[in-house]
Amino acid sequence: MSTIVPPQGFRPQTAGPATARAYGFDAPDNPKALAAWRAKYQGYRETIPSVPCVGPSGKSALRFATYSGNWGGYVATGHSNYNEVYDDQNIPSYSASCGPNRSTLAAPWIGLGGYHQTGKLIQQGFASGSGTATQGASLWYEYLNSSHQNPPVWIGRTNKTGHVISQYMTYSRGKVGFHWYDRTAGSGWSPVNVSGLSSYYDGTTADFITERPAGYKLRKFSRQTFSAAGARYGSTFKDLFKLPTTDVRLTTSGSSSGAAMITNHRSSSSKFDQTWKRCS
Repeated sequence: MSTIVPPQGFRPQTAGPATARAYGFDAPDNPKALAAWRAKYQGYRETIPSVPCVGPSGKSALRFATYSGNWGGYVATGHSNYNEVYDDQNIPSYSASCGPNRSTLAAPWIGLGGYHQTGKLIQQGFASGSGTATQGASLWYEYLNSSHQNPPVWIGRTNKTGHVISQYMTYSRGKVGFHWYDRTAGSGWSPVNVSGLSSYYDGTTADFITERPAGYKLRKFSRQTFSAAGARYGSTFKDLFKLPTTDVRLTTSGSSSGAAMITNHRSSSSKFDQTWKRCS
């Protein structure tokens, strides 16, 4: 694992594509795509060093069905070579009404794999609960397979409730790049690269999920929006809902007979909202 801290004064919105990629940013060479990419980083002004820290034992659960006791959101299917996943998400406000920090958790994330029966999943996101404050979020990444249920790695924290976090994750030949950028503040965390992850990669799905890990109650959160959501398979980029998708419904029993814990609502080809329904 390594982090890449760009030099003082580095700005991805003005750097050449090769230079941006050297510092962990996934800048395209295509002029039209590059213009759109630079517009996304127009307000970028500083890099916050990531400080990776291994968390407690992992409790993520892989998911193989439309109804889930742990996952709520959408999964893009239809291809076997998804290699990038990205979105913008607001940091919601959280409530301790479901119980103390140590027993409640809401963890929105993007990822590759975990839905089909390969036992493989690579993911990144942010979370509140399980020891963190009730406002803001802690940023993390994680990789799992049937042999190794690794714990999450926490890379930093923000208390900027309401800010929009852009994140993307790329996979290439066993190497994964994790990236977070606070578009509201113009602050990005230094990208994290992890090598040797070929045994954790499953390119059959791209995932946009809020999770209630096993053993926790679902922490109450305000409306949460996944926007600018999409994925790349091979060299093709598409909005989330221009791909085949499955609506994964989080319920109290993990089946259609259980009460819904989150409501998902699509509002464009690349956007959906989630609202909290109940604690457990």
